[in-house]
Amino acid sequence: MASEKIKWHPAFAAAIQLEFKEYQEYLNFEEEHQLTEEPLKIDVVIIKKLQDVYINKSIGKILAKYNIFEYKSPTDYLSIDDYYKVKAYAYLYKALSKNTNSIDIDEITITLTSTKKPKKLIKYLKEKSIDVVCEGKGLYYIENTDIKIQLLVMRELPDEEGEYLKLLQLEHKNINLLNKWMNEYIKNNKNPLYEIIMSVIAQSNPNNLMEVYKEMAKVQLNESNQIFLKDMVKKFDLDKEFKEEGKIEGKIEGKAEAIVEILNDKGFVPEDFKKKIYSQKDADILKIWLKFAVKCDSIDEFKNLSNM
Repeated sequence: MASEKIKWHPAFAAAIQLEFKEYQEYLNFEEEHQLTEEPLKIDVVIIKKLQDVYINKSIGKILAKYNIFEYKSPTDYLSIDDYYKVKAYAYLYKALSKNTNSIDIDEITITLTSTKKPKKLIKYLKEKSIDVVCEGKGLYYIENTDIKIQLLVMRELPDEEGEYLKLLQLEHKNINLLNKWMNEYIKNNKNPLYEIIMSVIAQSNPNNLMEVYKEMAKVQLNESNQIFLKDMVKKFDLDKEFKEEGKIEGKIEGKAEAIVEILNDKGFVPEDFKKKIYSQKDADILKIWLKFAVKCDSIDEFKNLSNM
């Protein structure tokens, strides 16, 4: 399925609730917030602390009474304007409260989440004398501002700090995390939060999910769990997705091998150059490269034609 059709934001809202599930009686979650009577909403998750409880989790230590979470999907990036947009949301959230200064600016925090590290934004902030301090793997504090802000880079977060957030990515590499998730999903299959996240994983990572499913099917599962897993595969059409993805990957891999084979006949192909060819996942680009490989007389000519 096309990644742009995946509903990442509801899955993020579900994941962030599960990250703080031990504290759910002390927290209130809003997936979007109506700022005014007119249609002016912020498409973020807001967590309100119902009590002044300490959250013993690195990604939650910064949380105050009102906490705004901005999420960027794996197909998007956290830009400079996104930074200012979320700060504007925070100011409006304060300014449009019922009574004057009923929300203190010190009671608000912002959490920016991104799959990859937003290098351009970090560079820009440093140029503006705004410090970006690493507080741990995948956790950064943006300091010297009037609002407490943290940045979560989900790929860098340790599993124990963001096990649900880290599930929301394309081409998932962490099979152990998926395996842990599958076992937890079976136990919580009637919980709508788990169902939302599983729907996104099934769309974004059908191959890896099927691998985990097949490994689980080999071990001794009770009958009800076996039936549940089989129904899950049918429900999310995983078997079909797995086969289609496999065909595409097979075609891509075949093209890459053909390019390397042709180039080998035209001279020595360095290992790092082979890796570049094998790592290319765009079938259209590989098709063009294959034509170049046939057409060229040497490796250097191929490099020039393909701009590699």
